[in-house]
Amino acid sequence: MNIHNIFIQLIGLLAWLILFSSYYRKDTNKILLFHIIAMLLYSIHYFLLEAYSGLFICIVELICDFLYYKTDKDDYIYIISIPFRILGGIISYKVIIDILPVISSLIDGYSLTKKKEKVVSFAIISFVLWIIYDLSVGSWSCAITDALVVISNISIIIYTKKTKKNNNITNNKILETMTNMKQR
Repeated sequence: MNIHNIFIQLIGLLAWLILFSSYYRKDTNKILLFHIIAMLLYSIHYFLLEAYSGLFICIVELICDFLYYKTDKDDYIYIISIPFRILGGIISYKVIIDILPVISSLIDGYSLTKKKEKVVSFAIISFVLWIIYDLSVGSWSCAITDALVVISNISIIIYTKKTKKNNNITNNKILETMTNMKQR
């Protein structure tokens, strides 16, 4: 691995660290601001990898996060973004793997319109698709961090099922945190 590739991987890791740290912010606007910064870094990361499908989805997510930051019309913004997500996938399509970020982003957005319990399950599917894409384009840092998110979400599901009878308040707080975690 040369210096250029290490630099690219560090950008992806930095993007994830910023995104991850956003979930510990209490203010929704600060969370979205951190998301915007993370999406900008992810965009640079995928651009440098010449992974244009991932780049287009990150740009759409960047714009959506900015609009989420400026308004409170999340469902409307997601619906309006669907054609742009698909268009980005069409423009960047070279091989079949290029559709995975598009599918992942559609699953992610759809999941946010569902009950909190469903968000975690949909997130697992979404991140598995990103892992496959990341491995195919050489985004090793993102593949590893996405795998950590999948493991975390599986742990949340297991923990929630085990403690559901004992403590619904804790479970709801965990699920609420996961609902607030927007993916790239």
